[in-house]
Amino acid sequence: MVRFLLCFLFLSELCTAQVNLDKGLQAYYPFNGNANDESGNNNNPTFNNATITADRFGNANSAYHFNGVYQYMRIPNKPSINFKNEITLSVWVRPTGFYYGICHASQLISKGGGNYNDGNYALRYDDALFTNGRGCDGGKCDTLHQNFRGTGTVLKPYGGDFIKKNKWYNVLYTNDGKTAKLYVNCELKYSVTFPETFTNTEDLFFGKSDDDLFPFWLNGDLDDIRIYNRALTANEITALCADTIAPKKNEPIAVPAPPVAKPILEKRDNELIKEFTVDHDSISVTLYDNGIVDGDSITLIYNDSILTTHKLLTEKPLTFWIKIKPGSQRNELQMYAENLGSIPPNTALMIIYDGNKRYEVNIKSTEKTNGSVSFRLKE
Repeated sequence: MVRFLLCFLFLSELCTAQVNLDKGLQAYYPFNGNANDESGNNNNPTFNNATITADRFGNANSAYHFNGVYQYMRIPNKPSINFKNEITLSVWVRPTGFYYGICHASQLISKGGGNYNDGNYALRYDDALFTNGRGCDGGKCDTLHQNFRGTGTVLKPYGGDFIKKNKWYNVLYTNDGKTAKLYVNCELKYSVTFPETFTNTEDLFFGKSDDDLFPFWLNGDLDDIRIYNRALTANEITALCADTIAPKKNEPIAVPAPPVAKPILEKRDNELIKEFTVDHDSISVTLYDNGIVDGDSITLIYNDSILTTHKLLTEKPLTFWIKIKPGSQRNELQMYAENLGSIPPNTALMIIYDGNKRYEVNIKSTEKTNGSVSFRLKE
């Protein structure tokens, strides 16, 4: 009898330890070089203008950055991403800014409009937990007291663990048909009774809501998004945390590519076109060919270092982020013309996003001068 009990306990422990994180997985976006759904259900984005970036382990091209202004992903509505009354949403996010529009919310995942619409599901962070919703008047943004929340979670802050910029967080939401739970970095923050269905006819969005009045643009990075048609158990959540906190396994070790020879650039004069004073120490810069696409090729130089080289200017955006050094030092971005295209000179439309501020400037370069802009961080 004792032997039987020992065996029973041993087998029970084995059973509880074994989990299947593929069961009920309806959409999975590891963002390994692209934004495809790898669950097998083909819930791939039909629109994606987010910028591929490094993930939380420093792996290049393994996460996506959303600039808080116009970047998002859109996945068409399908039966596989509509659920009866159970759901799990899991995502890694690194906030790099806060939304300053109405409600001050930043949407990570959204299907079905606002946070309270029947049948919708969503994950976001905002200040409504701290201000008890009063931030929605558009004039009381409280970026020091932002918390995560999911569909149906209560309007109260969870302790003093408020969101910090440039830090990675795992956010996981479950609903088993009766209770909604929210986990941050594998720790249960709160649970609330909230029976709900998660079925609607809207598309799925990453990086914004699908409500034009309340877009809730995300300024941050997303990675490893998982959507289940069931509520994960505590054991499964523990296993998922262990799997996603550790570096990705069963993947080939990246062998560094041979260094690219630094291009030899002719010494040219710089023509300063405009100087900007910016509010943030990280800004995005996007370049398009200005006018007719005629084969313009450029090298970009930032603070005397080559940022990128051999890039064609087209009607498609060439986007990158630059860090602004503080102090009185001028941060200079130069456009070096590798050719003049078929219609000289080499011209570009440059769009700069400094938080929710947008600037445009036309920049040109020739075989004798580099067009340049400079930035200073507002003190």
